Amino acid sequence: MQLWHVQCGSDREGVANGMNKINKADYEFTFLKNVFKPEFSNLLILAVMFTITAVLQKNFFETKSIVRNINAFTPLILLTMGSAIVIISGGLDLSAGSALSLFTCVLTTVMKKDDPITGIYAILIAFGVAILVGVINGIGIGYLRIPPVIVTFATSYMWLGTALFLRPTPGGETVDWFRTFYNIGTVNGIPDFIKKIGNVIPPALILVLVGCFLWFIISKTKTGRYIYAVGSNNDSAYASGINTAKVQMMACIINSIFIFLAALFFVGQNQSGDARMGDPLTLRAIASAVVGGIALTGGRGNVYFALVGALILSFVNKIIFFANIPNAYQTLVSGFIVIIAIAGPVAYTLYNKERL
Repeated sequence: MQLWHVQCGSDREGVANGMNKINKADYEFTFLKNVFKPEFSNLLILAVMFTITAVLQKNFFETKSIVRNINAFTPLILLTMGSAIVIISGGLDLSAGSALSLFTCVLTTVMKKDDPITGIYAILIAFGVAILVGVINGIGIGYLRIPPVIVTFATSYMWLGTALFLRPTPGGETVDWFRTFYNIGTVNGIPDFIKKIGNVIPPALILVLVGCFLWFIISKTKTGRYIYAVGSNNDSAYASGINTAKVQMMACIINSIFIFLAALFFVGQNQSGDARMGDPLTLRAIASAVVGGIALTGGRGNVYFALVGALILSFVNKIIFFANIPNAYQTLVSGFIVIIAIAGPVAYTLYNKERL
């Protein structure tokens, strides 16, 4: 009897040890799963980039420096959020930079410096052009079923040609109050208390918040849900009764609105239009969206984390600048950091597959 009790006690101890090992293994798996999860890894990388930049840039936490950084990051953030929406819907936009340039040229062509009301006309006309740009891209991608890369590559030349027609050389006119989109404090006739608010909350940040709020509203509608459904599986979405062509067109139009917001900022900042202004931002916006966890296959990703991807790439450029890395190596270092940022979500996917 005593021997039986000893044996049972030994068995229970063995079972307990086995359970402890299983629990420990599950804990390690959960920890690694969270670390490599795209959302977590992106936030971790962003925190690292933020810390490095704060160390390298001596006046990083000064108000003026914070405002300058927000102004520098805003255009890429807005274009990245717009590109992310198109990618989630199953598309890709290679014309974003050219569209941005076109909108700046339209704004500075319509406005007349001595006539403040022309600023309103310019905004309305440029907004109409933005909708038209989205419709044309949407027709090509959604209704004509032409591959998005081909459609937007072709339309990028259309927008560039139109921009060069309107503004062969950088320039144009803007009304004084249009600087509100960049620096409220420089606008004549603005009350002092509004100028003080503008010094604390820069217009660029307000534009980003407008973009975030716009997507928040859209994401709660059928259109927002259909964008993910169409991107996940276009044929299945169509079989379910979703007008896939219309959804893809809506995604393109929403993207154009984000680009339009960036154009308002650029014209407010530079007081001019430029047919080549947006060229460097097209591929950077797509890369930022991918770094932010947006799947190029469509249907997966979070638009707000695409914003995080834009911040990561923006901080990369800051780090390269303040680290005094020679120009010959800047592109190499930037590409290396982007690969590291993308590796997190990929590792997460592969690790989950192996566990299954």
